[in-house]
Amino acid sequence: MMAFNRFQEKELLNKKFSFHKKAPKFRGFFYAMNLSYWEIKTWLTNVDFTVIGSGIVGLNCALQLKNRFPKSKVLVLEKGILPQGASTKNAGFACFGSPSEILDDLQHHTEDEVLNLVLRRVDGLQLLRNTLGDNNIGYKSFGGYELYLNKDKAMYDYCSENIKRINKLLYTVLKTMYFQYGRIVLDLETLRIN
Repeated sequence: MMAFNRFQEKELLNKKFSFHKKAPKFRGFFYAMNLSYWEIKTWLTNVDFTVIGSGIVGLNCALQLKNRFPKSKVLVLEKGILPQGASTKNAGFACFGSPSEILDDLQHHTEDEVLNLVLRRVDGLQLLRNTLGDNNIGYKSFGGYELYLNKDKAMYDYCSENIKRINKLLYTVLKTMYFQYGRIVLDLETLRIN
């Protein structure tokens, strides 16, 4: 996802290129789409912000721009008929990080940086829920599980040993002991998904 303001967009539109061999050599790539004069005039003229990418980040960016600058004209462009990036391939979960993810973050960042990152994730999830509504996105709070295969025993042990450390750290901002650990054994050979 990229966002351009009006001046960057004009610079982009003034470049002489096209995506299609038969497109006229006029200005900009919108002519390659065979749009009429009126479509160009109505949709693509006097645009204040152009957001490239209509996935969850791009659309949220466009919404925030409209909220911040209500009189502005915001254009969202997508290369395909539907978004094709991570927004369409996500497993559909909403979380601020698993124990192994937070421990990995702690190996590369200070505790304050990790807390700030977790808070930003929590705030981002709340913003998404407030913007779209829980019913509209099918949000349900079921909690979550981090699964480890037998070959991941070292990682499981590492996370289990550090769960109190993570909870103590997160308690300062979440005010709850968020993570618990337990052992659930699944027989993947007989597991069936209906």
